[in-house]
Amino acid sequence: MEIPYIVNPRKDTGLNNSKIAIWLFLASEVMLFGGLFSSYIFLRIFADYPWPERALPVLPGLVNTFILIASSVTVVFAWAALKLGNWKKFVGYMSFTIVCAGVFMVFKGIEYYHKFHHHAVQTTEFTTVEGHLHKESAPDEHGHTHGGNLFVLQTNEIKFALASYYMPYLDEILKRNGDHEIKFKDNYIVTRVNGDKYQEEIIAKAGDVVTPEQLKVVLAEAKEYYISARTHNQKVRTEALRLAWTKIRTAIKSKDAGDYNELVGLNQYDDAMKVAVAKLHTKLIKENATGILLNDADSLVVALDGTTIKLDPEWGRFGQGDPKNTKEGTKTSLKLKDSTVLSGVAGDSGIEIDVDAIDFRHLVMKAEERDLDVDVEIEKSPILHIKGEGGDKIRKLWATHKVWRDLFTAHLTEKYGEDEEGQPNRVPTEVDLYRVTWKQMVAYERLDYKVESWDDVENNAPTLIEGFSGANHKAFPGVFPNVIIPREQIRFESAFSPKMNNYYAIYFTITGLHGLHVIGGALVLGYYLFFGYGMFKSNPEWLANRVEVGGLFWHFVDLVWIFVFPIFYLM
Repeated sequence: MEIPYIVNPRKDTGLNNSKIAIWLFLASEVMLFGGLFSSYIFLRIFADYPWPERALPVLPGLVNTFILIASSVTVVFAWAALKLGNWKKFVGYMSFTIVCAGVFMVFKGIEYYHKFHHHAVQTTEFTTVEGHLHKESAPDEHGHTHGGNLFVLQTNEIKFALASYYMPYLDEILKRNGDHEIKFKDNYIVTRVNGDKYQEEIIAKAGDVVTPEQLKVVLAEAKEYYISARTHNQKVRTEALRLAWTKIRTAIKSKDAGDYNELVGLNQYDDAMKVAVAKLHTKLIKENATGILLNDADSLVVALDGTTIKLDPEWGRFGQGDPKNTKEGTKTSLKLKDSTVLSGVAGDSGIEIDVDAIDFRHLVMKAEERDLDVDVEIEKSPILHIKGEGGDKIRKLWATHKVWRDLFTAHLTEKYGEDEEGQPNRVPTEVDLYRVTWKQMVAYERLDYKVESWDDVENNAPTLIEGFSGANHKAFPGVFPNVIIPREQIRFESAFSPKMNNYYAIYFTITGLHGLHVIGGALVLGYYLFFGYGMFKSNPEWLANRVEVGGLFWHFVDLVWIFVFPIFYLM
């Protein structure tokens, strides 16, 4: 059966099937990306924190823009070559289009890589510093390690949740514990059923010292028993509840309801009925009317001797979410996502970071909300009170930046003048006033922290090529201050991922979805390139129509990027 209108257009629409289908599909795509861009606008308008501005390196986005525009041109040339019957030119133009798609994704991958390896730390006073974390170093002569974003706990006790403990977490804990002693803190008693007899057995005896492998064996046995005991007990309780309802219903239907006279005439939804059933249920359980309940303790506790254990903060919640409980020497606990709880004394969990941006905008916003003096509140920031060489450099950077912003403010007033009320027509943005960028840090270093004119910084800042993918710490050694921020001063920390804030959440959503469209479109166009020669020989017009449809989709992909680039990279 021949499918109609695959080459010739329909008389009623003037379009063939493929064109109708692609336009309908693109209409749905417009609604999809339109909704995402609208979400971005509303999130930005109603953000309760300073929205990131000019947060992405411009040059990769600009290059990718020209790459997609060039590929949109060559895909048209490829279609035109097919219409003229020139297969060789089609191969050349289509190959260039697909190469452009690959290069686009390479640049996007580089951008994503740098984002996921860049970090931001916000203090309890809402100051934000950005930079690169130091990896955990090898132990020094005292056995201490430095760097790494890890929670440090002098661990005295670990409570394993039998239903949910996670083996990779357990393995890492035991690895960190090393050769230190592990012993059971409490007995873990299981009830063995042998026919009609119930016999208790201790599989973990309080005070017994065990090896890591022995602990794993006991935990596995306890978990298996716990699940079977919970299943058994649930059946006993369910049967007891069923028996309680039966007894009460039978009683209130008889001539003499006895203790349940007050329930006569009530239904099962009345509170008095529910209370009576609950009391009888409890009584039947105590009397073992439907079976004996087995011990079903849901946790097994081991004691350690204050071993230093370091764990990834993504594994759980340190100090139960209270930054004060993360201060070194404070009694605290760490609850992992598998409900394992480590208890002990907080160690030195400070985050070591090479700072390449300092942002006071959120602090300023909070100060203005409370009618406080902004400059006074900034000076109180713990970032400006860090001790050591790194702290000294941060204070020099901020002092130099204040000089620059005063010069820049005067420049804007001189260039754009003042209104009738004597107010300047142009003033610096919040970013200019309260954010020190990595490019400014480089410029201040080159100027030896002596700024005499507003354009000194602009003239000494890194070029677009030098900052192609953002702050390059290797290219500018010694510029970025290295500091350790105590964990108790940290309100929030994250890589530049969707977890960071709404800006990055929707940035990764839109650019990630757009990247999938680029990959999908390239695969379709690649199919025409590598497997279309047979169709070109048998029905060249059909192949041309299919390439035209693929080109329309490719133009849409380019159009979406035309919106993405200014919204995310320039604004």
